[in-house]
Parts: sequence; C-alpha cells; structure tokens
Amino acid sequence: MPMDPQEKARQGLALIKDAIIDVLRAAPNGLTNAQIVNLLGLDSDYEGKQRNYLSWSVLGVLLGEGKIARRGDGQKRCYLLTGDR
Repeated sequence: MPMDPQEKARQGLALIKDAIIDVLRAAPNGLTNAQIVNLLGLDSDYEGKQRNYLSWSVLGVLLGEGKIARRGDGQKRCYLLTGDR
C-alpha cells in the first residue's frame, strides 16, 4: 500500500533530523548551519536569496525538542548535541 504524502513528509523529516544528529555527534565542539548544510548536501535557496531555510527549520525543530543546543551569535552560531538526545 502506498504511503500518503503526510507520512512521506514525516519520514523525510525524521531522516533529516537523524542525519543532523549524526554529524553533530561526530563534532563535539558543534557545527554552524553552513557546515551542516555542506556535510549533508542540503544547500537550498529561494530565487537566489533566502538560503538554507530547510536546514534552519530542522535545526529549529531539534532545538524545540531539546535534542540540540545553540552556542554563539550570528554567523558564528554553532549547534551541538545536548545530553537528552
């Protein structure tokens, strides 16, 4: 039986979240959004402007779930795993 679109989206989000957690696990000092994007090949833009909203959005979900933490400000902002993964 084929999956409905919502289930596909849920599974896709879960896979991206897992991939981000995996790369952060390998980087105990944390990674910037740009580094995560490059490592996972998640480059995205909207008409050449708004860059990497997909990764920002997923990082926001992981922050909300308490699985990652943010350190620093602006372009030096890093994301790292919390103890609650």
